[in-house]
Amino acid sequence: MQSRRTLALAVFGAALLALAGTALAVGSKGPAKAKVVIKGSESLVPNAYLKIGFHFDAGTVPIRSGGTVILTNLTKDGHTLSIVKASQVPRTIGQLQNCSVCGAIAKSHGINFEGPPTEGPPPVLLVNVGAPGFDAPGDSVIIAPKGRGGPVQFKVTARPGTVLSFICAFHPWMQGRFLVK
Repeated sequence: MQSRRTLALAVFGAALLALAGTALAVGSKGPAKAKVVIKGSESLVPNAYLKIGFHFDAGTVPIRSGGTVILTNLTKDGHTLSIVKASQVPRTIGQLQNCSVCGAIAKSHGINFEGPPTEGPPPVLLVNVGAPGFDAPGDSVIIAPKGRGGPVQFKVTARPGTVLSFICAFHPWMQGRFLVK
């Protein structure tokens, strides 16, 4: 009886190890497609607070090198998904208010925050500073507000093992990372 139970436990353990090994092998390549959705809303109580809950969902995105990201905007504002150096990701309110990289990203899209606002979409919707695809700080895409355009797709072409930090240049508290597999 004891040997039968021991044998059953050994078989069960071996099966678990095999499943875990298969999961690790499959997971190490990363998905070929990933979805990032921009969600959130704004609310205001005069003389009390302004709440802006825009965020990327998911914030940490595993993706295979060469994989496609589908970016969907469910908010009434336009946004960017812009690759930045990890050191450029704002971590404090002061850094949010003085986001040095945000102005540079806006200019790369043809947006000038200094002058009067312009009508229509920005002149440059996609900025690619490195090799084709998203692989380097400065790569950026603009997505229109909900109802003014569909999802945006782009490829992440950074080498496996790379971590790409991203923010929205218009709302720099919106932050995330691509974990390139």
